[in-house]
Amino acid sequence: MRARHALALLLPLLIACERVVDPGIPAGPLRLVVEGGVELRPDNAAGAQSLRLTTTDAFASTTTPPPATNATVRVRDGQGGSWSYAGPDADGLYRTTGLVPVVGRTYTLEIGWNGDQYRAQETLLPVAPIDSLYFIWVEAGPFSGDSGIRAAIDYTDPAGRQDNYYWDLLVNGQRRLNTDPGNRFRLISEDRFYDGGRVTRYQPFDESVLEVGERVLVRQLALSAAGFRYHRALLEQQSQGGGSPFSVPPASVRGNVANLTRPEAPALGWFRASQVAERAATVPRVR
Repeated sequence: MRARHALALLLPLLIACERVVDPGIPAGPLRLVVEGGVELRPDNAAGAQSLRLTTTDAFASTTTPPPATNATVRVRDGQGGSWSYAGPDADGLYRTTGLVPVVGRTYTLEIGWNGDQYRAQETLLPVAPIDSLYFIWVEAGPFSGDSGIRAAIDYTDPAGRQDNYYWDLLVNGQRRLNTDPGNRFRLISEDRFYDGGRVTRYQPFDESVLEVGERVLVRQLALSAAGFRYHRALLEQQSQGGGSPFSVPPASVRGNVANLTRPEAPALGWFRASQVAERAATVPRVR
């Protein structure tokens, strides 16, 4: 038997999501799963932030991973700022307000749970804006899936710096996930080959068919180099099972949440610090 945790650890927003992925962790004592991070988002003057803390459960279980209860959660910014998180709710969310992060500042996550102390640290990175969001019709094909409407974006990569991207898609307020061997290279990207270039008609969710009238939100997030490597490894492991949530990858993926009490048992997941660019639109009739 193996343990599993929510695919949401790949994703920045912590809303309802039922798809799960097995990270290849052997059965045994419960492991803490950390999902989310600190985000500099548009229209978030109140500084609302959230982290989802759950625990591993049995592989192929049909239930949602249980919340990690009775945890103490705090984020510090190294400049005297400190924010305590309250929770959890039924989905394992711990929340705080008043944390409006600053680009270039380093944020440290501290968690106390089940007798262990955990710590993670990331520097908040800037992200390029999404210049435009629009919709195109794609015919069925061996590399495009079913015929239908797809979301496409344009953005301009800043020149002279290393940028790594992650994209998130919400349809009518619900995160849409369909990771498989075909699109694992599109959900994340590094600008190694297009530094300073203009990217057009990019379809991060090229296998997500949309319906006329649906409300679509695309989020573009900055990833650190280490965060990019982590997400790439996790996507590659999941895709080895053809995108099945019950695939069994050959090895676990190490995150950045260290267990200070028992170093041999780090938490699963990745604590991020990212600026977020967003674009929203209603799907029109395109043909």
